[in-house]
Amino acid sequence: MASISTQQLDLFFEFDFGLENAEKNNHVNVSDHKNEIFLIGCFRNDQKNQLEWIHNNAETGCCGKYNVRLGKGRDGWVNYTNPNIANPRYAILYEFGNETASYCYIVDGSRVYSQEEMSDAGYTDPKGEYLVYRLASECKIEGIDIKKVLDRYRERTNWIDGKPLYLTGKEIISAMRPKSLKPTKKTDGAENLFEKCELSLQEIIGRLHNHVEYPHDALTSIDLFSGCGGLTKGFSMAGIKSIFASDIDENAAKTFRRNFPDTPFLCKSITDIEKAEVDALLNGATPDIIVGGPPCQGFSLANKRRNKVADDPRNQLFYGFVKFIDWYSPRAFVMENVKGLLSMKNGEVLATILDAFRNAGEHGGYDVEYKVLMASDYGVPQNRERVIIIGTRHDLNLKPCHPQPLDIDHRVTIDEAIGDLPQINACEGAEVMEYPVDPQNDYQALMRQNMQYVTNHIAMNHTKRLIARFEAIKPGQSLVDVWETHGSVKRGAPTEKSNVKFSQNNQRLHGDQPAPTIAASFQSNFIHPHLNRNFTAREGARLQSFPDDFIFEGMRTKMSWEKGLSQYQQIGNAVPVLMAKAIGECVSDILRNI
Repeated sequence: MASISTQQLDLFFEFDFGLENAEKNNHVNVSDHKNEIFLIGCFRNDQKNQLEWIHNNAETGCCGKYNVRLGKGRDGWVNYTNPNIANPRYAILYEFGNETASYCYIVDGSRVYSQEEMSDAGYTDPKGEYLVYRLASECKIEGIDIKKVLDRYRERTNWIDGKPLYLTGKEIISAMRPKSLKPTKKTDGAENLFEKCELSLQEIIGRLHNHVEYPHDALTSIDLFSGCGGLTKGFSMAGIKSIFASDIDENAAKTFRRNFPDTPFLCKSITDIEKAEVDALLNGATPDIIVGGPPCQGFSLANKRRNKVADDPRNQLFYGFVKFIDWYSPRAFVMENVKGLLSMKNGEVLATILDAFRNAGEHGGYDVEYKVLMASDYGVPQNRERVIIIGTRHDLNLKPCHPQPLDIDHRVTIDEAIGDLPQINACEGAEVMEYPVDPQNDYQALMRQNMQYVTNHIAMNHTKRLIARFEAIKPGQSLVDVWETHGSVKRGAPTEKSNVKFSQNNQRLHGDQPAPTIAASFQSNFIHPHLNRNFTAREGARLQSFPDDFIFEGMRTKMSWEKGLSQYQQIGNAVPVLMAKAIGECVSDILRNI
């Protein structure tokens, strides 16, 4: 962005937003402006540059400017392309640490300033880009208790002190009411932030539109070992149509069918599938791409027998994947697996897999490349590493490659990913709930773009003893840090501590960082950054970048003797959706020779 002078910046603000009709005597009552957007931001009284920035040019009728720093992680990452954020009607600015001291203004537009423009405009020591609001005139806003609103947000969300809020007048009124998890009678059109939805889950599902319209020339895929559909969802977002999918787990099949009703699905072991039954479901179609992630039990670094994988029948499932490539000779394939695949038998297992791909199909085999991708490089709030093998049919002369990481200087954090969901405690939640707040950043807006309600968000029924343990565990700590007081006891001997310790058991995560790998066991591995409970299924889905309109079926949790994957296991086993989308877009570009 080119540097411009201070005079040019002042000229930018010489536009009319209808302020000639501004509130008489500059008195504003929140209850009279329920649909207007109010920016609630803070300033620091001990930082002279902030006060000068806000109050300069008062003699010209402009009270100054207020800025929100962009690209600053949890304190400044806002969706500035959202009209509600770019053009609030009013700004209420309170002193950080003293929420009773505040100034109120009518806002007259905004735009993004570069670091150079901020410096030219007189802002001291700017760092990066800012969204700058023009404060047209000071006013008095009545009917709002800033301290009460902020206290409610601390209770109900993962809101970080000092982060700006963008609320309608209706939401401000609602935020000043007591928290309730039960349906309450609406008053003056204001909605309680924790009101349960009166619609049932089935009614919500009935309103979802899962029938995607693809262009006639859309690329097509077959999805093997599909699980609940993480790869399928990401590829669908990349414009790739799934024409057949398969998995052996019945609960994963229920979830897949719920979210991809137009994709023929076969719930069966890949080793037992015959080509004729797949052909019947394909109805003459031929896939452009075959994708999948063979189960990783035999490949996992956690398996002490990983150097004997040649003897493990579970790894023969890989050859079922190759079997499909032999049947249909797709133009490309994508295989996902754990990072430990690279080190097994000193690389011999990987060499065997690559050799099988180079000799598969009917057109001279496949050119193959592999790479370890980090999910957080593609907008996923999770530091999950996976090996991605991509192959292109040799006769096409299309070189396989992997998606480049997004050009970002910020990784989405846990707080940013789940902070807009109802902040329920252990034993709380409902099948369907209202969102307590509007989206506060780009990621939340993306997750919610096709959904009006929260589902799959029921907290686990923890015992008082377990909750007391969680209360003692600080961010970055786990069960081993509180073992003497809160450690597990021996079965049948409740007064004796168990000798078995797991460092990842009950680990409380840092809210201002991306999550570690959300594995199938995440329901017991991790504690919510701020609440004394494990994550809900919906929170785990958010950390895997599943959009909120993706509904999970089957049991929420399971006992060891129960068959089938729980919702938590389905989520943890999946490929993160936004990483899958990036892979799908990359493969699409390869096949279209872009």
